[in-house]
Amino acid sequence: MIEQSFLNKIIKYPYKIAKLNFNQLILVFHEAFKLFREEALILELKKDNPQEKVIVIGDLHGDLKSLMRLLDIINLENPKYVIFLGDIVDRGLYQLECLILVLALKIKESNKYYLLRGNHETLEVNRNYGFFQDFLNRFKDPKKFNHVTAIYNALPYSALINESILCLHGGIPEEFNAINRLRGIKTSEINLTYENAAKSLLQIMWNDPKPNLKGFTVSFRGRDIRFFGEDVFTDFMRENQLDYLIRAHERFPDGYKWFFNKQLLSIFSSANYRGTLTPIPASYAIIRNKIVIPKIIS
Repeated sequence: MIEQSFLNKIIKYPYKIAKLNFNQLILVFHEAFKLFREEALILELKKDNPQEKVIVIGDLHGDLKSLMRLLDIINLENPKYVIFLGDIVDRGLYQLECLILVLALKIKESNKYYLLRGNHETLEVNRNYGFFQDFLNRFKDPKKFNHVTAIYNALPYSALINESILCLHGGIPEEFNAINRLRGIKTSEINLTYENAAKSLLQIMWNDPKPNLKGFTVSFRGRDIRFFGEDVFTDFMRENQLDYLIRAHERFPDGYKWFFNKQLLSIFSSANYRGTLTPIPASYAIIRNKIVIPKIIS
């Protein structure tokens, strides 16, 4: 059992996470893994009071400064739920720190904080974009990274809030019924369903909206990944009886972007994804009174 005092120190002094030894990190990985594997692939979260808030956070990519500012906002707003849309690591200066801090928050308040799987929660992408090498430089043994991939493989893929607002990392899958088909299945049971759902889960992590496009088209991002237009998005939302979709996955000059008659909001919560020389505003979303509101991290 992990001690609360240890979690409190991680949360209060995240820049000191780099000084933790691997045996201490294992405690965090193991405790978080046990929580994630009991969650569903499609989280179903309820707000009983319309005034209750939900905060949704996009890509962090090792931007610890933005994450700490978000924690100040969370303390001020006191939301019922906080949903991270994935892509916690890669590129930034504080990748391990961001990951361990998010996991510590999850362990400390497991019914408040939720983490979804993004396209950077995979070993292959981590090898190409920095986190695997950063981890290897710190701990020397590639086998130790298995603790990280175990976390990735236990993460949910989307969160459904009051059955009307869908949160995910990338975009809608070509199989419109995928969300309903995967509801009620635990992440620990994914091996039983993955073969039939692999393409939909991939697209949930990777797909992108595209204005002035009809249907689904091939994406430059890779095999089975798609751009999707407003027509299929509208059909998807109608078929699943959804009001809004909140996603991340792309950065925009203004920090966020609305698509498709303001039914789809794309947020990005890292201000230094391309480095300090090309900063952009970091954004997040607040859900209140069934309305989605984009915000800039000041």
